Amino acid sequence: MAAVQNQRWGTGPLPCPRCGEWLHEQQDWCLNCGDPARTVIAPTPRWRRPIYALIAVLAVTLGVLVGSFIAVTDDDPPAARTTTRTITVQPGEALAPGVTPAPTTTTPAAPTVVP
Repeated sequence: MAAVQNQRWGTGPLPCPRCGEWLHEQQDWCLNCGDPARTVIAPTPRWRRPIYALIAVLAVTLGVLVGSFIAVTDDDPPAARTTTRTITVQPGEALAPGVTPAPTTTTPAAPTVVP
């Protein structure tokens, strides 16, 4: 077998860094294990920052939509209904709890004339 001319990027036969199988000159991938022999796989780009930015934009958008929906559909509560009933009570009788007496109107007494 031929010797390797360059340790990493040389031409000629090169052993697979993973399984040790000998590779031909123009072979970039090991046919035995599939590991790249002469090919450098580029590192993955930083994908977390765009994902975090997208999540932040979606959260702000969702907050604006929820706020808009609440502002548009915020109806006033219905007015409280007041029920009025007239209860006749004899003079001196106690009123039931929660019952307020109506204001009394008194007619002025006729003036008395003293001779």
